[in-house]
Amino acid sequence: MIFKQSTGYSPVDYYLRMKIQRASQLLDLTNASIKEISIQLGFRDPYYFSRLFKKIMGCSPLDYRHNLKG
Repeated sequence: MIFKQSTGYSPVDYYLRMKIQRASQLLDLTNASIKEISIQLGFRDPYYFSRLFKKIMGCSPLDYRHNLKG
């Protein structure tokens, strides 16, 4: 309860959001495929990874990679 009060998320949700944040860094900084990134972050199913990424980030990993940042 204290964790959720300080972060706004349950521990599991926070952990998944941290993984997706790392995925966005890898999408920005590497040429690794989405499948490679999903496996590197511990997702066995790249389709689940893509759905979760879209739910959290608001766009698919491919769209995220193609959008210019900064």
